[in-house]
Amino acid sequence: MSETAILGYSVASQSRPCPLCESQSSDPLFDSIRRCKACGLGFASSLDRFHGDNESPEYFLNEYLPLHMANRNNSLAERRAHLSLIRRYSTLPAHPRLLDIGCALGFMLEEAQAAGWVTTGIDTSPFAAQYAARQTHCPVLTGTLLEQKFEAGSFDVVTLMDVIEHVIEPRCLMDEVHRILRPGGVVFLITPNLNSLFVRFYGPDAYGIGPEEHVNYFQSSTITRLLRQAGFSKIKTGTKDLYAANLARLLGRGSQANIKTAFGRGERLGKLRDLANRVLMRIPIGDKLLALAQR
Repeated sequence: MSETAILGYSVASQSRPCPLCESQSSDPLFDSIRRCKACGLGFASSLDRFHGDNESPEYFLNEYLPLHMANRNNSLAERRAHLSLIRRYSTLPAHPRLLDIGCALGFMLEEAQAAGWVTTGIDTSPFAAQYAARQTHCPVLTGTLLEQKFEAGSFDVVTLMDVIEHVIEPRCLMDEVHRILRPGGVVFLITPNLNSLFVRFYGPDAYGIGPEEHVNYFQSSTITRLLRQAGFSKIKTGTKDLYAANLARLLGRGSQANIKTAFGRGERLGKLRDLANRVLMRIPIGDKLLALAQR
């Protein structure tokens, strides 16, 4: 999901300050991606190449869905694990009100609904929103978060999985997430990790790096700063997983789908992944950065 449309920022703009701390001082990192000298955020300094997330029906049907189906059991189990992590992190009611921002085809909504959560989704892709609503039979709204104008305190949990890296002004988005959560409510984020092992290996060629789709590149310190600026507390961060595309490149064979299928069907590989993720939650070099925080 992309929140670009509602923030009033010109995509044609040639340069921008750090979107986290507004510093004008940065160093080159990869191509048009720079690292802020003040806070360490990686960001695309020019938005000329940025077109946001791929929202077309063809993308969802020909790329997103086949990758999900290749690893469906693991994919849904991962979402159940996210819900379990959120429950362990904070005291929630029996039937929490969940808003999943950038819900895509609704797989997180599906698992949350099965667990008894009261679910709502948002996606900027009309096709994805319609698909998710049809599959889950729960409310799925089309557009951006700020366009919805939810009442304050409307939700117990807000999830943003692979969203914040697409958002030109992440502080505006997180301020609104803070507003619509009830006191004690939880935000849960997943985003590519700028400090990952594969970013160190492959630099601008690592999966997750690319100013065409991703304009912000977080690590533990910068996602923590973003959440604190929005008013959140009890912030917990960690990492997990190595992207299938990065693993395929390292192994020199296969594809994302083949790697995902192997981990989905191989019991030993699944156990190896679980073990690795326990380590990566403490040593932050995994490809996926996780963060939880409380309003």
